[in-house]
Amino acid sequence: MPLNHLNNFFNHKTKNVVLAAALLAVAGLASRLLGFARNALLAYFYGAGDVLDAYFLAFRLPDFFFNLFLFGAFSAGFVPVFIKIKSQNKDQAWQLANDILSIAFVVFSVFGVVFFLLAPWLLKLIAPGFGPEKLALAVQLSRVMFLQPVFLGLSVVFSGILQASHKFLSYALAPIFYNVGIIFGILVLAPRLGPAGLAWGVVAGAALHMLVQYPAARSSGFRYRPVFSFREAGLKRIFGIIIPRSASLILNQLNLVIMAAIASFLGTGRVAVFNLANDLNGLVLGVVAIPLGIAVFPVLSQAISKNHLADFAEVLLRTARQLLFVMIPSAILFFILRAQIVRLTLGYGKFDWSDTILTIQTLGLFLVGLVFQGVLTLLLRGFFAWEDTRTTFWVLLCGILVSLGASLVLAPWLDVPALALALSLGAIFNCVVLGFILCRRVDLRIGRLVRPVLVFVGGGLAAGLAAYASLYGLASFLDTHKVLHLLVQFAGAALAGVMAYLAVNAWFETEEWHGIKAKFGLKETALPDQLEEEVIK
Repeated sequence: MPLNHLNNFFNHKTKNVVLAAALLAVAGLASRLLGFARNALLAYFYGAGDVLDAYFLAFRLPDFFFNLFLFGAFSAGFVPVFIKIKSQNKDQAWQLANDILSIAFVVFSVFGVVFFLLAPWLLKLIAPGFGPEKLALAVQLSRVMFLQPVFLGLSVVFSGILQASHKFLSYALAPIFYNVGIIFGILVLAPRLGPAGLAWGVVAGAALHMLVQYPAARSSGFRYRPVFSFREAGLKRIFGIIIPRSASLILNQLNLVIMAAIASFLGTGRVAVFNLANDLNGLVLGVVAIPLGIAVFPVLSQAISKNHLADFAEVLLRTARQLLFVMIPSAILFFILRAQIVRLTLGYGKFDWSDTILTIQTLGLFLVGLVFQGVLTLLLRGFFAWEDTRTTFWVLLCGILVSLGASLVLAPWLDVPALALALSLGAIFNCVVLGFILCRRVDLRIGRLVRPVLVFVGGGLAAGLAAYASLYGLASFLDTHKVLHLLVQFAGAALAGVMAYLAVNAWFETEEWHGIKAKFGLKETALPDQLEEEVIK
């Protein structure tokens, strides 16, 4: 492919919400599959033991640091403000992006050094159940991983530019390259450097995450200059949005850190099991909910900037319906097939049967809140489009208190699965409360979702029954101790479930069924005409 054609390919604007979501979903699926491969390799080589406990804990601290210093919440503030300023003065918008990039580099570099020095005390604080050797390994890994936020801090600025410019391809590819770097660390660096190679793989992945997005950001008009000013008008607005949103993410990270601390007291391998199950739970979120939320966010922001509340409500409701059409049956099928999923993705090498059983149980309780986590992702984008992150902060704070209270009560009886159930209860609380507040703010006509949701739930239950029956039917013909046979059982049961779900939708003639019949793909989000024209412009 000629260089100019390749450049045009990577810089193509995706102007339709569902096409953008589909692009992000495909890339998200590829990234998640690489994530499964990454976790399978970690499980194979290290099992649910001290090395993986230290690795996941070391990962947690840089993630907390990344969200602490604003940029974990960057897109929530940058995208709506950048879109509005760019429509008025392009030069001012690019100066704003330049200033944000400079601030990101300085903040992450300076405080990365501080956290590097404080790592032994911080890790001892968040993992008091670790012994001296395991703690020392976690400190060694975390000190290397503190380079990760520097690269991701720069990368997230490029991500915001690409989202605001409706250029989703390079943005979608970034997580794939991130996982490639981590896998490189597992397969190439760790055999040579020991466990430290795992940490250097994370750093390599973060660098690739940044580098793959920079060319598209540059072609959009961004040019970096090593100067910045705090006088840009947009900075105050962005940080006014980012600070409470970042505080919400800090609380979420703190919640996960406390869960890891509780898991460290429950026994060896519990931290690893919790993280591995959480990654599996994130598959549908990463392939469906997050891509839809990212793709629709610039459209919602533009509707609010023009004060088109009816358009905002219409787009949000239609996107929610598409989300639920996929999320509801996916949650049910994942629950039915969770044993096969865990065995196929993790059950190898040093990851023994007791580790597998505990991960299956933990994943099952994560799935209780999966649909609510997906809807919450969309609701949060709705509030961000209003430039309102304060409301979400207070609601999420209450949700975290619900999760922590439940985990402390349930952990002595349910072991590490209690932590998954606690997080699910928090997600349900957050979704219900934020949904109620948003309905009070704008007329979403939520009643239009009642009938389709009932059909989706009925179809999901039919899918679950079909998959369950198929599991047992196929088990009589297959030796599920063999990987290939287990894969055939999983695929057959999943196919039976999907067919049953589509049959129910066909019976009730849902919009989604007609869209599948007509296009053999995702139904496009019907935007109001006026807003559609603005998005294309």
